Amino acid sequence: MTDQRLRELFDDLAGTLPEGSSRAGELWRQGTRSRSRRRWTVAAAAAAAAAAATVTALVVAGIAVFPEPVERAVTARPSVTPTPAIPPVMDTAPPPSAQAGLPAVATGLPERWADIPVVTAVPGPVLALAEYGDGRIYVMKSGGRIPLDVKLADSVDAGGNVAGPLKPNSLAPDGTMAAFPQKDEVVVVDLVVGQARRYPVPGFNEVVLWRGGRLLVEQEEANYLLDLATGEVRRQPYKGFMGVAGYRDLRIVSPDEGGWTVVREGESEVELDVRDITNEGSMPVGMLGNHGWQRGGLVARSVLARYDRGKPADVVVVADIATGRVVRTLLLPWGDPPDMRCGKIGCSVRGWIGQDTVIIESADRLIGWNIGTGALSRVADLPKGVIVYSLRGW
Repeated sequence: MTDQRLRELFDDLAGTLPEGSSRAGELWRQGTRSRSRRRWTVAAAAAAAAAAATVTALVVAGIAVFPEPVERAVTARPSVTPTPAIPPVMDTAPPPSAQAGLPAVATGLPERWADIPVVTAVPGPVLALAEYGDGRIYVMKSGGRIPLDVKLADSVDAGGNVAGPLKPNSLAPDGTMAAFPQKDEVVVVDLVVGQARRYPVPGFNEVVLWRGGRLLVEQEEANYLLDLATGEVRRQPYKGFMGVAGYRDLRIVSPDEGGWTVVREGESEVELDVRDITNEGSMPVGMLGNHGWQRGGLVARSVLARYDRGKPADVVVVADIATGRVVRTLLLPWGDPPDMRCGKIGCSVRGWIGQDTVIIESADRLIGWNIGTGALSRVADLPKGVIVYSLRGW
């Protein structure tokens, strides 16, 4: 039989297929079914062709030449293509010089801290604490800033390095109390009645994180949980600066080389896969002043990012606490001098506004990032004279 005649027979058989079918594909599938099905198909094809008996025999022989390889192909395991993980949405912040044009978001916090007058008393809730260039700590309210009249010493670490007593997490989430780590003690101030209490906590205390009626006190060599009602101090089975600010006892733990960053709560932990997001493929922790912040079922933290040709940038990562899944990210390129935005510890997360907006420090400005829409806004402008500050929760 000629090649032309064989093609004609296949065209005749294809004419019996439904409209829209792939003729070659359907013929191949028919040819790879079971032997009994194949015999029936061949016989039907031969009858439809109305060819001579000898030609029919040739057609049968031609179609049945490769039975065993076809059978092996049918019984082979099907290949499964894994569904690729969908990367989180990455938003990008404008250059620092363009941040002044962002829309303002209402928080009750004064927009320009340089304009807040010094007063002796003013009604209203405490919105923040701030240390100005005069070395004093002020209680910030919408109507003015009040000097905090409590004797405090600088905090000191084991290497003799000195830092001010005010920390980014000093103010309680409800704005009613403030805590200051000191060597061998923690000073807690009731901002409503103006009274201070000193709790003995041994060692070089450097960080405090609120846990409801308790404080997690962090040191390089030890962590303690301080019960403010009883004064009981319990040493924790971990150390260093890995705690998360917020209402839950969370820690973000850096991996050993080649491992994954994890979010831990009590005895449970989930992997936080940031290998394709951050500069080191992990989330290094232990930097004073750059803690994660929790709100509801989410945690937000900033870290050095992978960026265009090695240019410095930070990325704010928001992850689901229960699963470790990265929900959304914000890229903050540092920019070029003199228009730069991130300091020694990067563009740190400083809290939340409600459940959907993360507060981020960007140069001398606080910006809000809505994780539902990706929109950016201005929260407050910080004068260069503000050395450190602590915000309440909103």
